[in-house]
Amino acid sequence: MGESWESFGFEPESASGWLALGFSPFEAALAHGDGYTPMFAEHYVGPLHKIAAPWLGAGLGTPDGLRWHLAGFTAREATQWRALAVDLETARRRRSGFQWQGQ
Repeated sequence: MGESWESFGFEPESASGWLALGFSPFEAALAHGDGYTPMFAEHYVGPLHKIAAPWLGAGLGTPDGLRWHLAGFTAREATQWRALAVDLETARRRRSGFQWQGQ
């Protein structure tokens, strides 16, 4: 049922604060990647769950999905690029308007 805490780089002792807030490993990694700690996140549980929901709904509650989020893509954008078999770095270049010759 989903990814493990370790797959997102959490040690068991650091996961406990996130678990107490009801966060899944992906939700905790997303919040942490956006600069939240469990102590600070407790004031934003609802909004953080709402940010994670489209990623989880799209089946992107994975370390790869987290990389797309941290690169500034929405879950919808990530899904569209991935459906075209475009990796994150290529999508990032194309989105910024830069393309390598021959692409």
